[in-house]
Formats: sequence, C-alpha cells, structure tokens
Amino acid sequence: MLEYYDFFVYVALTATLTHLFLPNEDKVVATLLGAATFGISYVARPLGTVIFSPLSDRIGRKRTFVVTLVVMGAATVAIGCLPTYTTIGVWAPVALLTLRIIQGVALGGEYASAVVYLVEHSPRTKRGMITSILQSTASVGLLLALALSTLLKVTLSAAAFDSWGWRVPFLVSAPIVALATLVRMNMKETPAFLELKQKGQLAKSPLTTAVKGWEAWKSILLATFGAQGATSVTLYTSIVYMLYFLDGVVHVDSGTANLCLGIGILIAAPFYPLFGRLSDRIGRSRVMAIGIALWMVVAYPAFAGIHSAGAAHMWTLVSALITVLAVLTAMVMAPLPAFISERFPSRTRTTGFGIAQQLGNILFGGFLPLINLSLVNVTGNPLAGVVYSIASLVPCLIVTLLWGLRHEQSTAVSAQLASPDYATR
Repeated sequence: MLEYYDFFVYVALTATLTHLFLPNEDKVVATLLGAATFGISYVARPLGTVIFSPLSDRIGRKRTFVVTLVVMGAATVAIGCLPTYTTIGVWAPVALLTLRIIQGVALGGEYASAVVYLVEHSPRTKRGMITSILQSTASVGLLLALALSTLLKVTLSAAAFDSWGWRVPFLVSAPIVALATLVRMNMKETPAFLELKQKGQLAKSPLTTAVKGWEAWKSILLATFGAQGATSVTLYTSIVYMLYFLDGVVHVDSGTANLCLGIGILIAAPFYPLFGRLSDRIGRSRVMAIGIALWMVVAYPAFAGIHSAGAAHMWTLVSALITVLAVLTAMVMAPLPAFISERFPSRTRTTGFGIAQQLGNILFGGFLPLINLSLVNVTGNPLAGVVYSIASLVPCLIVTLLWGLRHEQSTAVSAQLASPDYATR
C-alpha cells in the first residue's frame, strides 16, 4: 500500500505538479506532459527488476523489499522538498523526472519480491485469495493519495496549496516509511528460499537462468500477455487514465474527479479477495478471461456514459460507472500474483515474475494514458482512447483463452498424477 501510495500520489497531483514544474499555457499540452512523466517512470521499472529481482532470488525476498521500500520512500520525500520552476527554472522538471525514475526503479523491484514472499508463505489452495489482498492494497494506496490531496485542496486556499500544501502528501511518507521498514525487518524469510539456501540450490545467476531456454520464455510470454498485459490495460485505463479523462476531456474539477474515482476504488477493494478465492476454485485463467471479456464489453459504453454524465454534473452516475469498471478490473487483477508466480520455479521465481511484469507494463501500461490522450486530441473523439484500450486487450484475451487455460489444465493434471492419493488409487 505504501509503495503504491508513494508512486500514485504523483498521479493524484498531476495537474498541480505540471503547473509548478512543467508550466504551459496550453491545457492540452500540459495534460499530455503530465501523462508523459507518468509513463517515464515505467521505462525505469525494468531497471529495478534487473537490479532487485535477481537479488531477491540470491540473498532473500525479505532483504530485497526492505531496500526497495527505503529507496521509494526517499525519492518520494525528496519530491516534496523540490524547488519549483519559478525558483530554479529548467532544473526543476529535470529533478522531478529524475526522482520519478528512481521511484520507478524501486517499484520495479518491490512488487515481485512482495508477491513471491506471500506466495511462498501461502498454502497452495489459498494462494489466489491471499495474494489478491496484495492487489487490493495497491488500489488502497491510490485511494489514500487521492483522499489526502483532495482534503488539502478543500481545506487550503489555492495559493496556499500551490505554495506548500502539495508537498504534504509527499512528506508524510517519511514517518510511514520508517515504521514500515521496522515491520519488514522483523519479518521472517520464506520457507522455500531457506530450503534452497540450505541445500545449496540457489541460482548463481538468476537473471540468466530465468531467460534460458524456450520453456522459460513460454512462461514469461504467457505471464506477460495473458496476465500482466491485461492487468496493465484495465488498471491504467479504469483508474489512472480515468483521472486524465475526467480532468482533460470531461473538464471535471480535480476534487470532484478524485471523489468519484475514490468511491469506485473503495467499493471495488473487497472484490479482490473474492475473485482471488474464485481463482483458487475454478482456475486463474478462467477468472481473468471472464474479467477481460466483460471489461471489453462494458468499457466503451461506460466511458461514453461518464462523458455524458460528467457534462450534466450527474456525479452519482459517474461514480457508479467508474465502480463497474473498477470491479471488473479487480476480476482481472486478483488472480495475477498467483498466476504469474506459479509459472516459475522457486530459484528464479522473483526474477521471472519481475521480467514478465515489466514487459507487460512497457508493452501495455506505462504510456497508455499518454497514447489515449493523444488519440483523443488527434481525432477529436473523446472516446478514441478507450477504443485503443479495448483493442489492446485482444491479444491478452486470446493468449489467456488459448494458452493460459490449456497450460493450467495440463499443470493440474500433472499435479494430480503426482499426488500420493492418486498413486494409492
């Protein structure tokens, strides 16, 4: 939750940060600049995976995500201390982009280690439910960022908020990071890692091992297109692009946009463990495929309804439509951690997970808000962006249906044949 709060507080304050660090009189250009700086952090995430995921497989899951937490927290607090464009000119956006890149590096190493830590502490029959809770906390991190930034905007004058109020959401990260670091340092390493270490079976070069051979790449590609790609598209369209859509296309004030989106996130949060538990019972791929298909059907009319309702100030309807998209996004996202982690062996699990996740984010997610907004600007069609998102999900749905389901079924049969009960029968 803290990692994603730190990462998404930038999204919640994009309009203010763009005004203070990337000033431009053209509203469209300013919005595109804000979306571009969001995407730049995703270019850095693979670097975080290359650095930290192999470390997780070599020195331990726990040690690695203590480091990533501190790096993320330090970068977030530093953003809150930056001088603005009026003070140091062009060096202000340079410093901001540098710190966003550092945040991307930290997040690139954080998520895989956290997922694998949970997976390796969870019973096989409950992995979907337990790891899906991790997914819901990412949304809660964004919700907290939206709530705090909205509260400050409501309680402070516009001048006070632009002067110092925007810094508060970044600076409050400092004491929370300190507390979270203490919590993480007292956690125990996973049994799977300790067993590998005791037997001397840790991979000497996890990165090389994770990408060696066609079987390894089959797992990476299946995880990239079948799970992470779909999650990136649905999440960054339903949540992140939604903010840009409300602000730059529908022209809703930021406080109202944050409130409508926050309601959707809050209602959707309990659905993550429900869908995760469902994936334990009927299979990860089946739950994700249903979620992807439903999202593709609902997205266009939902965005069309949000555009019309926003223009008419029908905020209840806007919130309801956002909630529908958020719940369907939860259906796609909830099985992802267990699905991807189960594709890789313990000795390269974090590295394989990280590679698949970052490939999916680069190909489908990081620059999606920028692409969507650019399409709206070029075509003049306010719904052009969501059409692109729907089209992006086509290969994800195909891979999930034709490859994911078959792979899961063959894995289940192999596990059944290897079980002691089957041997006895």
